[in-house]
Amino acid sequence: MEPTEAGAVKLTVTHTGFTTDSTLRPMTSHGWPELLSSLKTLLETSDPL
Repeated sequence: MEPTEAGAVKLTVTHTGFTTDSTLRPMTSHGWPELLSSLKTLLETSDPL
């Protein structure tokens, strides 16, 4: 997490350790945006999605 000039916080998630031919990688990459969106909503409103 790092602060931005606008006073917000930027969260960067890096998911590593996959092999080049991993079948799991595409499945997890589709789940991260939904999870992070839910986390953002929870932090902003105290209500989970």
